[in-house]
Amino acid sequence: MFVPEDPRFDEMLVLAGRATGSGLHDKDRARWRDLCGQLLGELNTRGTEGTERRRALRAAARVEVRLLAPEALSGLLTSSVGAGGLSVIMAQPPPIGTDLELSIALEGRPVPIFARAQVAYVLPMLGENLVGVAFTNLVQNERELLEGLAVRALLARIAAQ
Repeated sequence: MFVPEDPRFDEMLVLAGRATGSGLHDKDRARWRDLCGQLLGELNTRGTEGTERRRALRAAARVEVRLLAPEALSGLLTSSVGAGGLSVIMAQPPPIGTDLELSIALEGRPVPIFARAQVAYVLPMLGENLVGVAFTNLVQNERELLEGLAVRALLARIAAQ
């Protein structure tokens, strides 16, 4: 079980630090994939909300997302983020399947990540909508960076329990 007493917990924190810093080394990638799969499997087993259908880790993280296109929807959003996509709250969501262009600003990174994505789902919530988007073009280092942010947030939440 991923808890602070488990050696995998510290190993995953170290690898997440690399993923969000200078980037994972080639020799780290197989272990990173294995640990991420184990953590996702554990979250699925626990029945953590929304994970049972996920193929990638995602967690609430403070990132600034600018919706660049379609232009009619442009604006600043905050989200949860992971390697496969992100979710945002929007008053007027685009239809499922809509192609989006996003700029994702991360603390400590001088240049934002430019990503293309597609609306995967829209869930109405008290006058707003939770919109899930799946990335369609991230390169490996960007995917690992976003996944590292999600892992750090998930492990911090686990440690606080």
